[in-house]
Amino acid sequence: MKDKVTIIIADDHRIFRKGLKSLLSEKEQIQVMAEADDGDEALEMTRKYKPKIVIMDIGMPKMDGIEATRQIRERLPETEVIILSMHAKKAYIDQVLQAGAKGYVLKDSDEENLIAAINTVHNGGYYLDSPIADQVLSVYFGGKTKRELQEQADPLSEREKEVLRLLAEGHANQEVADILCISRKTVENHRANIVRKTGVQGQVGLTKYAARIGLIDLDLWE
Repeated sequence: MKDKVTIIIADDHRIFRKGLKSLLSEKEQIQVMAEADDGDEALEMTRKYKPKIVIMDIGMPKMDGIEATRQIRERLPETEVIILSMHAKKAYIDQVLQAGAKGYVLKDSDEENLIAAINTVHNGGYYLDSPIADQVLSVYFGGKTKRELQEQADPLSEREKEVLRLLAEGHANQEVADILCISRKTVENHRANIVRKTGVQGQVGLTKYAARIGLIDLDLWE
């Protein structure tokens, strides 16, 4: 049988803390060793019990959860910290991750997410609740939305890919129009959009780009 995941809960709302303790105590693999209602007590209880994980709120009296996390990670590096908070603002996320927290779960999240966070952090990983992960990734990718990231990875529409493939195969604009049963002007518009989206120009450039995204086999055209 695996060792239990020993936990301390730090939250200044007593009813919430007791409810969380009751919930976690039902899990066979988890042992709640102590509770704390402020950052100072969280640090004290961590020194005393040396739990594997502290589940930490951010807004607490005396010492807030961010500073408590920082001190726990500096003084007791064998103990990991999971933030369980109502705050989803980027400023809080940045601070707790910089302080050394390995997990961040929102209080209105499902129970399964918290258990997944405990298991993931206990096994050496990081766990960010979906809304938190979206913000972190958004910053990493320059603030782009999911749709913008998808368009960046695959900017061309299906029709533009059809036009590009035929152009890359050496067909003239009118030939492409005849094959696809569209006007030459429409082909020219598609070609202009392809150039604008990809930054590729000229027949050689279009052909290489088409090969790179798998529309043609360049070896067959050399």
